[in-house]
Amino acid sequence: MNTKRSAIALVLSLAAFAPAAAIWVPQTRQEFVQAVADGKGATAVETIHSDQPFRRVYALLQEKVNTCLDVKVQRTAYVGYMERSSTDYNPTMRLVGKDRAEFTLQVEHNPRGVGATPPPGGLFYMAADLRSVDGGTEIVLYRPTMGVKKIVASLKQWFDGDPAPCPKLK
Repeated sequence: MNTKRSAIALVLSLAAFAPAAAIWVPQTRQEFVQAVADGKGATAVETIHSDQPFRRVYALLQEKVNTCLDVKVQRTAYVGYMERSSTDYNPTMRLVGKDRAEFTLQVEHNPRGVGATPPPGGLFYMAADLRSVDGGTEIVLYRPTMGVKKIVASLKQWFDGDPAPCPKLK
């Protein structure tokens, strides 16, 4: 009788955790870009055209993402006890050809939430493919639709060659 109760308790426990285990988390930039392109979750693909030459956009973006987006935001809150948490933003820029580049922004949350294990560098948050087109630059931005308004606004200014101030990250 005790064994039967233990087995039922085990099955119920596993069933309770099944939804968390079922959440799929992209493990590579390519998987993230494909998921956004396929419309999974609250995401969007946006194509932006800049009159600025590719090299200028790339240089400004590399400078700004390293200065503005490579940060760790620390928070404390009293919720019946003192809770500390942080978000570490991890941007990368890389040339993938003479006239192409990739921007990727990953985030690591501490403490980490329940669910699938995030990839090294954190959860993929947004990405952009840049390429030279007719003396200007075409940018395809893959992003969530919520919670990124300030980052997207800054990115668009940087894409246009404007060395706008850093966004305030939370």
